[in-house]
Amino acid sequence: MKTFKALLKQEYLINKRSLSNLIMAIGMPLAFFLLFTSIWTNDESIPKDQLALWVRQYMMQMTAFSSLSFAFFSLPFAFQEDRRGNRLRVIQHSPIPLWQYYASKIIGILVHFILAIIVVFAVGHFVKNINMPLIDWLTSAGILFAGAICFMPFGALLANIKSSQTLSIVANILYMGLAIIGGLWMPVQSFPDFMQTIARFTPTYHFNNLLISYFDKDFSSQSLLILLGYAMIVLLAALAVGKKLEVN
Repeated sequence: MKTFKALLKQEYLINKRSLSNLIMAIGMPLAFFLLFTSIWTNDESIPKDQLALWVRQYMMQMTAFSSLSFAFFSLPFAFQEDRRGNRLRVIQHSPIPLWQYYASKIIGILVHFILAIIVVFAVGHFVKNINMPLIDWLTSAGILFAGAICFMPFGALLANIKSSQTLSIVANILYMGLAIIGGLWMPVQSFPDFMQTIARFTPTYHFNNLLISYFDKDFSSQSLLILLGYAMIVLLAALAVGKKLEVN
């Protein structure tokens, strides 16, 4: 376990050096949350009950949006950086079990997920006066955390892209595209019919639907299964591509 603790400490130091990326990943969705909810608050035509629901839901969506950035950017770029710096090769040829290396990376991303949830929830409560029973805070945080984990295989798949420039382009397209089409930025119901049909096939739609259905007191087990299915399929694809690249 000493080697595992050493790896965790290394991850902490690496993440500390890239603190600006962490601030940006949480800060940008937080800025959008504050901006749009302030616009709604100043619109007197919106009933207060409706406004409270919108603000709460948008807090959840921007928390999800923030968490996804770690899966689509932090994780694949971390793996790519380790390959380029030969850190991964050194570990592969050392007595350190490879699972400890991957576990330390995953734990680092999970900590980022937790930080994103805590920060956005804190701003929602103390700045936007969002009040919920403790069980709702904890359950929605759990849904966000579990849902974000389901997107980590996407990061593992993207990590197989060798070019940093190509990785950045593909990650941005997937991140923004899935967030917008999946309804994290605006309600899917506001889309044209054909876009709504496309949206329902995206993993982000089902991630968002887990939260919506929970607060509607009708939790969608179907969306949960679909999200888990996406995670498994993409994980298998990531492993297959990674193994093929190793052979080549």
